[in-house]
Parts: sequence; C-alpha cells; structure tokens
Amino acid sequence: MKKNILINTIYVMMLLLALTSCKAKKVILPVPAVPESPAVPAGPDNTRKNKLKSINESDMVFNTLAVKSKAVLSINDKSNDVNMNFRIKNNEVIWVSVTALAGLEVARALITPDSVKILNRLDNVYIKKPFSYIYEFTNEQINFRTLQSILVGNTVSEFITDSTELNMENDEAKLRSILGGLTYNLRVSTQNKVVYTNLNDQIAKQELTANYSDFILVNQQQIPHTVIMDSKVKTKKFLLDLKFLKVDLDGPLELPFRVPERFLIKN
Repeated sequence: MKKNILINTIYVMMLLLALTSCKAKKVILPVPAVPESPAVPAGPDNTRKNKLKSINESDMVFNTLAVKSKAVLSINDKSNDVNMNFRIKNNEVIWVSVTALAGLEVARALITPDSVKILNRLDNVYIKKPFSYIYEFTNEQINFRTLQSILVGNTVSEFITDSTELNMENDEAKLRSILGGLTYNLRVSTQNKVVYTNLNDQIAKQELTANYSDFILVNQQQIPHTVIMDSKVKTKKFLLDLKFLKVDLDGPLELPFRVPERFLIKN
C-alpha cells in the first residue's frame, strides 16, 4: 500500500466507521435475516410527529461496539483491499485500525469529541490535531455525535427538527433538512431503519453518502451487514465498501494507542 493510499485511508477513517448496537455477547455474522414487517398504515394516528418519533426510537442503542470487517477502499477509482477494525465507546471515542491483507497494520486512529490522533506506521509519524481538523474535509456542522450517528447508521438528531420535510414514497420515508448550509437527506425503511444518508455542502463541494443494507437481527436490534460510504471532496472521490464479519456488542473494550518513541510528532 503506497503512501498516498495511506493518507487517503486515514482521511476515510475520520469520516466513516462501522455499525452498532445493544446488549449482547459476541456475534459472528451472518445471522438470520430480519423478517419483513408490514408498512406503517396511513391514517389519522400516523401523523408526521408520530412518524418522526418512531424513526428516532428505532435508532440503534449501544454502550460499546467492536467490529471486524473486510473493506474495499477506492480513491479516485483506484481500489485497495484492506481489513478494518472499529471500536466505539458511545459518545466518547472512536478507535480505528487499518491493516493490509498481509497482516501489516498501516494506520491507527483515535477520535474523541476534542481531538483526532493518528499513527502513520509506514512513515513512523504521529499526528495530533483538535477535532476541528476534520473540517478540512467536511462541513463545520459536523460534530463528534453527528459523525458517530452517520457511522452507525442512526439518524442525526440535530437535523430532525420541526422544519424537517417528511414525504412517504413506496412505503419509504424521505426526510430533508438544511442546517448551516449543509443539506441532510435521509431514507428510512418500513422498519424505520436508515437505509440512506446524504450530507451535501454544495458551496464547499463536499458530499458524503452512506448506504446501509443486508440488515440482520441481533438482540432485537437491526444491524446493516453491508455499509457503503461514498465521499466527494472537491476533485477527490472516496468509496469504502464494508462487509462486517464479527460484531461484539457492549463487551469490554480496549483502545490501545501507544506512540513509539521513534515516531515523529506532528501537531
């Protein structure tokens, strides 16, 4: 994996990560598919307010999450196969490790509401930045919780307001909000699960799209087995196609992040 691929991999790690959910022992995928549920009936009780409430209540709930996945990472249409491990402590930290298929870890990242830390193992460089560093790649409306929600396939709560547009089409709910120049589009299934998220800043020419599919049922919560992230930043295009292999929900979580003495430190 060449140096420019590593740099772009690190960028992708800061935009996207994994999936989620509730109290459970270790789960090996695949597991039984989610059964079909009937569409939400129309009528006086199916108001806009109740629909938005149902969508919010269907968000995944978790304390800790660890995921092992295989991924295809494409940068400007050039693809690389990697393994990606994600560990998330809800609303506190996102830990990511990217490993080449030969088993060599090339990068590790630790993201908190305050900071972004990156170990570049190919160049022996340690990068430490404030969380605002990600604004080089995305809109300033994105905070840590927004990022986490997108990564786990939840709604972004700050975008669901009284002014949110809601339309029903072919049993899917379509939501649209605008906040601070950032347009938020969402598609939700009949089970009220997010299947499509799009954040678009037309002025800055930045766009992030996430598609969630192949849902499975784990401890009464639905989890996407496949997550495809598509990001465009000006003239650069990034695509990350994730297939989840192993999920550990609400178990003990280790977040190792030691900086070797030989590493050059860049602030």
